[in-house]
Amino acid sequence: MVMQKISLEENQSENLVQQNIEHLKQIFPEVFSEGKVNFDTLRQLLGDHQVLDEGEEKYGLNWHGKKKARQSALTPSLGTLLPCPEESVDWDNTQNLFIEGDNLEVLKLLQKSYTNKVKLIYIDPPYNTGSEFIYPDNFQENLDTYLLYTGQKDEEGNTLTSAKEKAGRKHSNWLNMMYSRLLLARSLLKDDGVLVISIDENEHVNLVKIAQEIFGEENYCGEIVWKNSSKNDQDYISIQHEYFVFFTKNKSVNKGEWLEKKEGIDEIYKAFEKFKNEHGNDWKAIHQAALDWYKTFPDSNPIIDSKHYSWMDEKGVYFPDNISGPNVGQYVYEVEHPVTKKNVKKPSRGWFCPKSTMDELIASGGVHFGIDETTVPCLKTYLKNTEMKSLTSLRFKDGRVASKRLRALFGENIFTNPKDEELLVDFLKALNIKENDVVLDFFAGSGTTGHAVMLHNVLNAHRVKYILVQLPESLEAMAKTATGLSKKIILNSIKYLNERSLPLNICEITKLRLKLVKEKLEETDVDQSLDLGFKVFKLAQSNIQPWNPDPTDLEATLLASENHLIAGRTEQDILYELLLKRGIDLATPIAERKAGEKTVYSIGYGATFACLDESIQASDIESIAQLIIDWYQELAPGNKPHIFFRDSAFENDVVKTNIAAILQQNGLDHVRSL
Repeated sequence: MVMQKISLEENQSENLVQQNIEHLKQIFPEVFSEGKVNFDTLRQLLGDHQVLDEGEEKYGLNWHGKKKARQSALTPSLGTLLPCPEESVDWDNTQNLFIEGDNLEVLKLLQKSYTNKVKLIYIDPPYNTGSEFIYPDNFQENLDTYLLYTGQKDEEGNTLTSAKEKAGRKHSNWLNMMYSRLLLARSLLKDDGVLVISIDENEHVNLVKIAQEIFGEENYCGEIVWKNSSKNDQDYISIQHEYFVFFTKNKSVNKGEWLEKKEGIDEIYKAFEKFKNEHGNDWKAIHQAALDWYKTFPDSNPIIDSKHYSWMDEKGVYFPDNISGPNVGQYVYEVEHPVTKKNVKKPSRGWFCPKSTMDELIASGGVHFGIDETTVPCLKTYLKNTEMKSLTSLRFKDGRVASKRLRALFGENIFTNPKDEELLVDFLKALNIKENDVVLDFFAGSGTTGHAVMLHNVLNAHRVKYILVQLPESLEAMAKTATGLSKKIILNSIKYLNERSLPLNICEITKLRLKLVKEKLEETDVDQSLDLGFKVFKLAQSNIQPWNPDPTDLEATLLASENHLIAGRTEQDILYELLLKRGIDLATPIAERKAGEKTVYSIGYGATFACLDESIQASDIESIAQLIIDWYQELAPGNKPHIFFRDSAFENDVVKTNIAAILQQNGLDHVRSL
């Protein structure tokens, strides 16, 4: 072995600057362009608002409102998610979530609970065609406008978020809408997480550019072109396809070993089973039947890609593969034909393996011989061992098929252009989405992603969880601007929901679809332990009232704010806001126990305790405190919990002080009042 001289790189100390750059790139890939740091972007991401007034970006894809879109993502939400058990399915057990509300605000609210926890984000955002209803304020929905839109707030209501987005031109509007949401989405993904976005020609180029900026160009994985139409009704070029754009959060963690089953495989197996029933062990007759069968398919059929698998033996379907070696003359020896007993023709490069290995292969039937010794034998490559292929960039599937299945599910045509749930099932399988992974879709539409996850779980016996987010878009408003077939379908959906006395918005269609899929699956021999339910939550103003003093009447303001919680909100509403704000999974069970007549709750297996009774007297505090202490010791959560009470519940300040003192004496010093 020749000793090599040590390189300069090997002989020097660790490059700390480069280390810092790599760490920064992992946290903030959007601040890098051509390998250099955009310090203005970094300053803004770290909370420096002054950068907004220092002019537009100097390089990259820029548009009016980009900085404000970034700032909108960084502005905390002052909303909450209200639980709706009555609209849910299997509330007590399900891990799936359906959230009604503007996805920008919801993404903000999910940050604490789901950062680095989502394995796949799939979205089908508005395509910006100019003919679709998207948001009531031109793509710029925030909590204020959402509350107005859903009737939860009047024109004179309090401001709940300081982000005030401005409308711009068509592409700028769309870019602002997507940019802020993708910024938030990235932080939710696990390090090996994947982002998949459906899009068409209108914004395809812009989408790829902003996603590359946010996720890093190095984490762009490519695209699948889905030929979903054969229409020929456009000038110049008839567009017959859409795109699925793929990104990883970090390619160094997700190595991209994405495989899928070759199309047409099952049909091939069925055909060969038929040939064997007809011809028995007459392998030549089976081979000829296979050749004739393959000729019946057009070149566009995916079965043709496997037409070389035209032989069969006792072990299955195979094709005669190359048996020659990689290195000329490495393995040269004689091989005897099993019938003629003469030495067969050798490959010009020699055999691919030593003679001992070849003898074993021949003995086990792994070599395909010609009719005599004049042809070079081949290696049998069986279809069952090569069923998988890399995820490929072309997909052929009629886009109308999904609409037909959805129409059959509802019994009515009530939703336009749903995505194909079977196509998404293929992606879930190829991307290795498995047990306990979380799939997020914040443009849920009719609920195709939830449908796909349920099918995936049934087919693979997995427990994949989904989170769906959808704005409750008014069907009546959509009907006013729709035309042609779209208008007819929307009117059908209005009639369908009216007959069931349901609100006239898209979210109701989504929930109905998820329920119908559950019912359909339960009619089959499905594993009863699979999770086919979902919890419903709705975006709303925080349960905790903001402090908005009236300088003209401070006394009245103080009296009105004595109770910090909004009137009419339930204990469950407050508990789920505590769960969100403490960063606990929304599907985590909330347990309760009684201390006398007072109820104490444990959230997140002891991460948080709460007693939200409206009246706590001096006589109550010892039993409440002791219950919390004992329960905490029993659960042993590892970290000290936060403990919450209503501020207005205590008989007086002495009672409040005493219960806090008892808890603190037992090591529980994170005690707070609402």
